[in-house]
Amino acid sequence: MKAHCFIPWTNIDIAPQGNIAPCCKYEVPNSELMNITKNTIGEYLNSENLQKLKKQMQDNIWPEGCIRCKTEEQNNIKSKRQLDYERWKPAFDNYTEDQGFITASIAFGNTCNLKCITCNPSSSSRWRKEYHELYGIDKPPVETIDNMTSDNIYNVLSNAIHFDIPGGEPFLSEVNKQLELLQRYVDSGQSKNLTLHYTTNAQKFPDPKWWSLWKNFKEIDMQLSIDGVNERYEYIRYPAKNYALELNINEYQSQANKLDNFRLSVSHTISAYNIYYLDEFFTWCKDIDLPRPWCGPVHTPEHMRPSVFTKQIKKQIVDKMRKSIHEDVHTWASYIENNDSSEYYDKFLQMKDAHDLFRNTNFSKTFPELEELINGV
Repeated sequence: MKAHCFIPWTNIDIAPQGNIAPCCKYEVPNSELMNITKNTIGEYLNSENLQKLKKQMQDNIWPEGCIRCKTEEQNNIKSKRQLDYERWKPAFDNYTEDQGFITASIAFGNTCNLKCITCNPSSSSRWRKEYHELYGIDKPPVETIDNMTSDNIYNVLSNAIHFDIPGGEPFLSEVNKQLELLQRYVDSGQSKNLTLHYTTNAQKFPDPKWWSLWKNFKEIDMQLSIDGVNERYEYIRYPAKNYALELNINEYQSQANKLDNFRLSVSHTISAYNIYYLDEFFTWCKDIDLPRPWCGPVHTPEHMRPSVFTKQIKKQIVDKMRKSIHEDVHTWASYIENNDSSEYYDKFLQMKDAHDLFRNTNFSKTFPELEELINGV
């Protein structure tokens, strides 16, 4: 099979609020939304919108919902489309439609212990009160996977080769349901062909029952989601504690050294808060023997995009980034130069102060260099 992107055939994404999409990057219009709490996977498979998307991919057309991958590729940043194909090339090149889904991203709800500044209550239950007060929108916590849905997932993914398990925080969200679903793959023998990729905030270390289960799987990729260093980490990942992060990094590194099927990776969400400090983060990862970070830009909320600054501020940020010894930082400098979200700059200023007031945090003390640029010092 030939297609611009294989994901509409090979993958299903179930978001923390239960929304169904081809992948986590795809922007589903409200008129096309389907939800696992209301719709079956069969209904999604037979939907007119999915068929339209597949046709566009076969015709080598960029669908509107794929703007995030398109933008990244235009800026010489590897997109999810490209990364997935690189990783699963043999499976994709030999894929036939009768195989159904072979990969999936499944969030088991939005229970989380943090409310990272660039997140929202769709992905973190802890955000609910603050989001309601500052944005006027109330989103209650959800549990997306019940027993019937678990059966449905297993039936359409019995030959799965890869699962992404994001949050919420995966080691707090519907833990028993996760373990039950994964145990089915152990019992069927499919786990030996199945890789698991977790995205964790690294504030909670998995207890022994996880490690006992994981030994049956082909590979466990534990991706530590870290958006800053020291006090900037604690500010962006509020109310995370840096000492807990460092302790758990050491524990994970120890496991990676002992286990053949366990590896570490790092993700870094680039936003208006940390773009100035990207070089610092890459250097920190290298200094403590963490892998080279995978970076992705904030798309929503729009006022926290890394390209939100005025032309004058952006130039000074880019000039600093160009001095970095890290090639990735230069790539992201080009991204900032080529993208403009400055129409949301005033809202960024307004909301950073509002969040500081609500959380009793202090942007100017945590990000003094960025504060100077904002104030024109």
